Amino acid sequence: MTLSSIPELANIVLPAFLVIAAGFLFSRTKKIDISSINDLVVYVTTPCLIISSLSDFTMDPSVTAKLFLSISAVIFVTIIIGGALAKALRLDSRVYVPPVVFANTGNLGLPLCLFAFGQYGFNIAILCVVSTMLLHYTVGILILGSGKNHLREIFRLPLIYATVAGIIINSVGFQIPVVIERPVALLGDITIPAMLFSLGYKLSEMKISRLWLSFFFGSARIFLGVILGALFVNLFGLKGVEAKVVILECAMPPAVFNFVLAEKYGRDSETVASIIVAGTAVSLLVLPFVISYLVNQ
Repeated sequence: MTLSSIPELANIVLPAFLVIAAGFLFSRTKKIDISSINDLVVYVTTPCLIISSLSDFTMDPSVTAKLFLSISAVIFVTIIIGGALAKALRLDSRVYVPPVVFANTGNLGLPLCLFAFGQYGFNIAILCVVSTMLLHYTVGILILGSGKNHLREIFRLPLIYATVAGIIINSVGFQIPVVIERPVALLGDITIPAMLFSLGYKLSEMKISRLWLSFFFGSARIFLGVILGALFVNLFGLKGVEAKVVILECAMPPAVFNFVLAEKYGRDSETVASIIVAGTAVSLLVLPFVISYLVNQ
C-alpha cells in the first residue's frame, strides 16, 4: 500500500482528529457528564468490539507473543529513560514518568490503525491496546507509588475477559449465532467514535502549565515511542503490517488514562493533564509523517 498524495494521507489522519475536534467544540457549548460515555466505552462497547474482532481474527500465537514482547520492551525501556530524565531535572517521577510511558493506544491509536492498515491492522492494534492496558494497570500503578492491593483492579477490567473470550471463541472455531453476533457488532461499532469524542471533550477541560516541561515530556512520549518501537519490532522479528501497527501505536501521545490514575491516587493531575495536552498537540504535527512513512514502506 502506498500514499501517492496529500489527500490520501488526510483521509487517514483527519477523520480521527475531526471527531476529536467535535468533542472539544461540543464541550464549549454544552456541559455533560462525560464519565458516563467513558463507562459505556470501557464496560460495554469495547468488550463487544474486542469479542467481535478477535472471534473472526486468525491469530498466529508466535506473532502475538512477539507483539506483547515488543510493547513490553518499549514500555520498560521508556520507564528507565523517563525515570532518568525526571531524576536529572529533579522532578517527581511518579508524576512525569507515566505520561511518557503509556501511550493513547486506544482512543487515538485504534482509529488511526484502522484507517491506515484496514481491518487486519485494526485487529493487531486491539492486541496492542490490551497489552498496554495490562501493563498500565499493573506496572503503571506501581510507578504511581500505590500499594500492591490496587493491582487487583486489573481483574475488574472487562476488556481482559473479553480478550480471553474472543481468543477462546477463535481457537475452538465456535460460530457466534447471528442473533447475538449482530448486536455485539453494533455495540462494538460505537467504540471508536465515542472514544474520539470523549477524548476531545476531556482535552478541553485540561490546561497547559509549565510550558516547556509539558512539551518536553509530551514530545518524549512520541519520539521515544517511534524509535523504541522500530528497534524492538526488528529485534523480535515482527514484519509487515504487524510491525507497522506496533510502531504507530508506540508513537501515540500520552494516554488520557494517565490523568485518571493521577487523580485517583493523589498525584499532581494538573501537571499530567498539561503533558497530555502538549503531547497531543505535538502528535498533530508528527503523526502524519509517521503514518506516511509506515504506509509507504
